Amino acid sequence: MVTVSDVKQYIYCPRIIYFDHVIHVPKPPDLKLAVGKEEHEDITKKERRRKGAIFYDPFLDEAEKLFKVDLESKALNLRGVLDYLIRSGREYVPVDYKFGFSKKGAAHLNHKYQLAAYALLVEDNFDTIVRRGYIHYSKDRINARIDFTDEVRDHTLKVISEIGKIVEEEIEPEGTRTKARCKDCEYSRYCENV
Repeated sequence: MVTVSDVKQYIYCPRIIYFDHVIHVPKPPDLKLAVGKEEHEDITKKERRRKGAIFYDPFLDEAEKLFKVDLESKALNLRGVLDYLIRSGREYVPVDYKFGFSKKGAAHLNHKYQLAAYALLVEDNFDTIVRRGYIHYSKDRINARIDFTDEVRDHTLKVISEIGKIVEEEIEPEGTRTKARCKDCEYSRYCENV
């Protein structure tokens, strides 16, 4: 089953899926991930105490807040654990925490499609339609809004399918065209893309 993190990784560089799920190369411990988990716990504690949602939208003042929402869909061949889900009446708003900077106030592309994958899971699990979601960037305190259009949904479904094909057929895809990403990649020592 494809994970929501796989969607993020695929958008960043499709070859990561191959290294991770096909040839299972070892990767070094991720120190940023350990720090991120601590920061994640801190922001979750703060959000649990707040009256309204993280966005201080009056419409969401009485919203129900769900944290660490475990989601899975056999129909989508997708699973993941959503950081935070706001439920206000019939509206569901997925939120993902990121412990870095936004892209000048906007979401990074791989984060956008990761959140879109969560939105698809929320729709499937709660029999609803998700119209918007947010990515909270802690370093610059930006809540980047993502609107879930048909185009975003379709592209996300295509990515999920492509990830499944890479794993199932053991296809080594092309690496990212953005070579700057290779500099910090934990797989760079295995990759001929560098």
